[in-house]
Amino acid sequence: MKLFNIWTITKKNLNQMKRDVRMIGLSIFAPILVTALFGSVFGGDITNIKVIVINNDNNFEDNISTQISDVVALDPKIQYNITFDPNIARVAVNNNYSQAAIIFPSLFTENLLLGKETQIELYVSYENPDLAEYIISLFQISYTQVLETYTGGSNFSVLIFPVHEGIPGPLPEFINVSLCNNDIGWTKGKLSDEILKILDENGKLKLIFSNDLNHSETLVEKGEIRAILIFSENFTYEMLTKKEINLQVKLDGAEPQSCLVIMSLLTSSLVEAFSDEFDKSMFNINEYYFNNPDSTEKPIKSITYFTPAILCFIVFFFSFLLTMLAFLRERNQGTMERILTSPLTRGEIILGYILSHSILSIVQATSVILTTFLIFGAQIEYTVLSLIQAYLIIYLVVIGALGIGIFLSTLAKTEFQILQFIPLVIIPFMLLSGVWAPIETLPDWLQPISQFIPLTYANQAMRDILLRKESFLDVPIALIILLTFAVMMIALGIIKLDKKLK
Repeated sequence: MKLFNIWTITKKNLNQMKRDVRMIGLSIFAPILVTALFGSVFGGDITNIKVIVINNDNNFEDNISTQISDVVALDPKIQYNITFDPNIARVAVNNNYSQAAIIFPSLFTENLLLGKETQIELYVSYENPDLAEYIISLFQISYTQVLETYTGGSNFSVLIFPVHEGIPGPLPEFINVSLCNNDIGWTKGKLSDEILKILDENGKLKLIFSNDLNHSETLVEKGEIRAILIFSENFTYEMLTKKEINLQVKLDGAEPQSCLVIMSLLTSSLVEAFSDEFDKSMFNINEYYFNNPDSTEKPIKSITYFTPAILCFIVFFFSFLLTMLAFLRERNQGTMERILTSPLTRGEIILGYILSHSILSIVQATSVILTTFLIFGAQIEYTVLSLIQAYLIIYLVVIGALGIGIFLSTLAKTEFQILQFIPLVIIPFMLLSGVWAPIETLPDWLQPISQFIPLTYANQAMRDILLRKESFLDVPIALIILLTFAVMMIALGIIKLDKKLK
């Protein structure tokens, strides 16, 4: 073995590569493009997830101190002297103008609901001990009755300040009580707004507010919206009084990755907003999943989500690849020229290729369906109608792939050059059309590009038909785009092939 001979062969191949500028360009830029796409698609998070918010939450508007004083006032003997100055209330008792003074702090209701320590001051004149005990007993009964309704007992205390001394005596007809109620009630607003604020600041969800639950459910079932977040009328009230967080979420179970992101964000938002005031064990998210034929308590399996898109991608890939190889081989071997000298028209030749590849695509699609259903247990309820519609979409995909294959085969001189075209077509089609992950996972600058890839519409239409049980009438835009793409690619392929052969 001589090194000179080895170098001679090496030099010859390098010279051939140097003369083929197209191959050099593809060899350098194709790997860069593929790497950039993989990094952008699989390195990103799902964002811009559309979620409808139905917020029926009413704020907590009760003032607990007012309710306590109202219950005390039910006793016909009680007459209130209203003041907002605690010192005046105390002086009234000291000067025997009032037999007692009740003083509520400004944050009494708020601290009570949040479980923080708070106190009520009760100044009582003991000139008549029987009267003093009567007032204290009446007040204790009143606040116990009110607090059982709201909190079932709370972290609060009553500071009793006895004033004067005397001897027992009969109760008077009227009892003057100075009431100083500076309690401003609940000031933090609706607790549902705190959750929505955190979700909005996160940026991954696109919150859409609505009051129409039925229409919102229809949008989720069709896959136009990923979830509905529902706050009941008593959401804030029940959180504050029962210490329970009950949140209802209805999700599109046909999008398991989006469901996972939504539920993770909701849980983290609840923890961030309320973990200091509420026990995490009291967080209760009631989940309901549409479009899962097996259960409404969880989304579909990942294999179920992938199956419709895999059907389209596999037939597109093999139809595209085999068409390029077949046309290039027959052109280089002179087979195509001999066929064209026969009585066959170009239209008949192309239709023959379409028919042969259609038969192959049906076999491929059927094998994928059987594999995912029998081996992996894909949760798809196949019907005769859904299969017919699915195969028609596959047929449109095959025609488009055939047209691209014919067109690109005219640009290649060798099978090695064909291999350079494969990543430029297949990788973008695979990564940007939603085969492996929702379009929402793409960076903002890539999402518009995905709208120009026909396979995006094929994948979405297949998922709508097989997972959401829709029909052709529900996906007209996808069908029009696929049909237009197929016709344009076939026409372009025929024109380019005709020029090449001439």
